[in-house]
Amino acid sequence: MRDEMPREAGTAPLRPVNARACAPGSGRLLICFCAAALLAGLSGCSRRPHHPGWVIHSALEVVGPAPAGGYRLVFPYIVGDFYGAPTTGDFVVPVSRTDSGFTLDLNRTQQALESELGPTNFSLRFLKITPANARIARLAPAALQRNGIDPVGTVEWLDAQSRRPLMLVYVDRPARIEGSLTRAAETTRYEIRAATAGYVWIGGFPAGGREMLYTVVPPPRHLLLLITTRSPAPSASEHGASAQRE
Repeated sequence: MRDEMPREAGTAPLRPVNARACAPGSGRLLICFCAAALLAGLSGCSRRPHHPGWVIHSALEVVGPAPAGGYRLVFPYIVGDFYGAPTTGDFVVPVSRTDSGFTLDLNRTQQALESELGPTNFSLRFLKITPANARIARLAPAALQRNGIDPVGTVEWLDAQSRRPLMLVYVDRPARIEGSLTRAAETTRYEIRAATAGYVWIGGFPAGGREMLYTVVPPPRHLLLLITTRSPAPSASEHGASAQRE
């Protein structure tokens, strides 16, 4: 016969208790763990892919007299066109810079660019984009006065080896940009095809005869941003001295 512990009348028999259920704060821990897992899943879904080709390494060259007071580089876009004045702020900032070059990571500012995109409306009326709702933006660097807003010269991307001018253009979906114009027996033709959304480099080439063709080119192995500065305007005293000599 088993020995049984006596119990008082009216008391329930003792039952084994789950120690984990009794652990203080275990419910709160479980809730916190689930919330963290959910947030991690959501952040993973919203994380944008990193495009190595959107990291731009460029040398820097200045031709002409040094701007009085120095200069600063800004990187706005021309939205909806290849040409014209920039239409966005300069939210693109180099991730590193030296006196001879810099690096841009356009992955970092993609969301800001997408918020600025608008309809494509070419100033060259002979250009057409297909599909018509595709949107574009050209990255258009500028060199401005260090403490002002006036340009100190012209700025353009070059293939450092061929010295050929280039344009860097974002296209928000696969698209074609085509069109041509002949004037005074000289033809300018655009035949640009973007296979996927993203950035393309565009360059101009003589295409035989008197035709210039603008088309997509491979990313340059060596890229150069060329700043051609303007000569400073003569002062009032220099004007006066020149007039006296005449």
